[in-house]
Amino acid sequence: MNRSSFFSICLLLVLVFVRPSALFAQKQASSSKKQYIVSGSITQTNSYCGGARPSEEMITRLNTPKAWAGKKLYIRNGSENSGKKKVLREIVADSAGHFSTKLPSGTYCIIEKEQVKRLNTEEFRKKKTENLKLDEECLKQWWSKCYMSFEVKEADKTDLNINFHIPCFTNGIPCMKYTGPLPQ
Repeated sequence: MNRSSFFSICLLLVLVFVRPSALFAQKQASSSKKQYIVSGSITQTNSYCGGARPSEEMITRLNTPKAWAGKKLYIRNGSENSGKKKVLREIVADSAGHFSTKLPSGTYCIIEKEQVKRLNTEEFRKKKTENLKLDEECLKQWWSKCYMSFEVKEADKTDLNINFHIPCFTNGIPCMKYTGPLPQ
């Protein structure tokens, strides 16, 4: 074996055995980044949707946040929604509206189920009716925004309180406006 062949074989051995182990060590180091507890509650409030004039007690009850058991939200990196970024976590509210997860320090974006996939305005157009009007420009803006963005710092815990206000007659569909008659 000549000297050139010997060096070629040594280089090949280094590339085959040393480089993959370095990559594995690097991957292990990044996945072992310290994670912090992010917890909070997911609630909902409602609008008054017509009928007899509501009492102050009714208005107070509608404006008081209630636990939204089973509500799913998704977390991506960054401070705005982008389909190019993968979903890091799915959080689901328990029966009391609480959730908890762990994340490394950084800036994160909470989005709804409809914001996970690329925006398909046709899905929303199908929900239009004679009395429900869709604002497509509003929908595009809504899709690109986080419902909430937050920062995890090197602290023990980040508490988030996420409230959804449910407007009348739209079933919570964003950028829909009801234009029909109000109940008597």
